[in-house]
Amino acid sequence: MENMKNRVLVVPDVHGRTFWKEGVSKWLEDVDKVVFLGDYLDPYEYHLPDALYANLMEIIELKRKEPEKVVLLKGNHDEHYASRLFRELGGGSRMDVANWDRYHEVFSANRALFRLAHLEVVGGVPYVFTHAGLTAYWLSKVNETLWHIDDDELSVADPAIIDRINALAWDNWGPELLAVVGHCRSWFGGEKTGSILWADIREHSLDKAPHVYGLDEVFQVFGHTRLDGEEEDMIRGDHLAMIDSQKCFLIDDGISVLQAKLAKR
Repeated sequence: MENMKNRVLVVPDVHGRTFWKEGVSKWLEDVDKVVFLGDYLDPYEYHLPDALYANLMEIIELKRKEPEKVVLLKGNHDEHYASRLFRELGGGSRMDVANWDRYHEVFSANRALFRLAHLEVVGGVPYVFTHAGLTAYWLSKVNETLWHIDDDELSVADPAIIDRINALAWDNWGPELLAVVGHCRSWFGGEKTGSILWADIREHSLDKAPHVYGLDEVFQVFGHTRLDGEEEDMIRGDHLAMIDSQKCFLIDDGISVLQAKLAKR
């Protein structure tokens, strides 16, 4: 928390598209972090599998070249290739069964390059980046199942808690907890809210962040709920912004300048 970053470029859900290249080419040298919010595969429209694979590998190569600057988060459309159990419990739509083994091999070979959550301080504001956002209900479920931490000691503004969240990718309980689907996305009613990979924007508290688990102490940035990007760039609350709009966002010295349009040079 002591290392004060000034600029973060955020890349929302990729889904095989190449819009991320413009943002990265313009800002890579001038930002402290580039954070990808996940969902690299499973496009909305048909793409040639080789092109999807090449796009994913190009993103991974960027991470290898800039290991400290580039953060690769996973989404539900990545985890159902990375984990066989997650695929069984909470795999998403549009999963490419024919190429599953190919993508599974990529995520297995590069497992250490991907995370579930990232904490960054910009202009004194702690930002928490995830694919679908953290909710009080899901954090309570994880804590009751796995961590057993006193509620007043559990804060997502604490790097140690972010580390615990990232450890779910390696924990035996991880796939089951990550596969929790909320009522907005489930065919069968679902739970109150989904996991860090599954929470719908309608399952988040927009007007006022819950005064638990430090959710009112951070500003969350996530994707997962598709926007058209033309009429609406983001859905924003007092402590969160959902930005799945096929545009890169720049965070520069605070939440007041979270913006979709890349600044002209």
